[in-house]
Amino acid sequence: MDFRGKVTLISGATGGMGKEIAKQLYKEGSNLALFARREEKLKKIFEEISGDKTKCIYKKCDVKNKKDVEEAVRFTHKKFGRIDVAILTAGILVPIPIEIFSSDLIINSMETNFFGYVYFIEQLLPIMKAQRSGTIAAVSTIPDKRGVPGWSTYGCSKAAVSWMMDSLRSEAKKKYNLNFITIKPGAVLTPLIKEYHRKGAITPEKAAKYIVEGIKKGKRIIQFPFREVFPIRLIELFPTAVYDAGPAEQQRGDGFPVVEEK
Repeated sequence: MDFRGKVTLISGATGGMGKEIAKQLYKEGSNLALFARREEKLKKIFEEISGDKTKCIYKKCDVKNKKDVEEAVRFTHKKFGRIDVAILTAGILVPIPIEIFSSDLIINSMETNFFGYVYFIEQLLPIMKAQRSGTIAAVSTIPDKRGVPGWSTYGCSKAAVSWMMDSLRSEAKKKYNLNFITIKPGAVLTPLIKEYHRKGAITPEKAAKYIVEGIKKGKRIIQFPFREVFPIRLIELFPTAVYDAGPAEQQRGDGFPVVEEK
């Protein structure tokens, strides 16, 4: 894919990866529609990468709010007349120690990390079907097949993303010539992980490069970096008893909160 002249919608555009993707795609000549909860940050990014309202637009959007998402897609389509690519990066990372397990925490993560994507896809599909072309890329995570102690909030929401994208991919391509791409990053130095001290985390700039290059090459799955992908995929082959025997503290990672029993 050549991004030159394409219309690209990015959710979570003020986050580490979203912002860097926007910067790289503007250099590639893409028209951009940027969305996030914090309008002042969107304005700053707009001014930083372009300042050109004919090529870059932005609007406040809370992905948990279905009406916000509907307006975001409508706003983009009205301005540019089409939407060629949607890169959905908005997300939250909230730990859930078993001592304070809460349905509210799970629901909050599912609303942002999963349903926020569902709302966008629901609005994008009619436009892209009519075009008979389009690409939707959504951020999941590398460990999307087995749970990680303390991270069921994040894990279940991202596993749901992977399942949804896998379920839509083949049918969308065959019936409507649409591409569904699942992005599975490892640790990236974004504000989401600043408290969790992930060793070997890559920069948002590098992550954005992996994503942009993967979309350009037409990959169905974009997962990185390899030093995380390989061991996680290997661990997925372990029998359940072996996997469960692993040290929970190590699996949770550095910086995981220590809490009192409810």
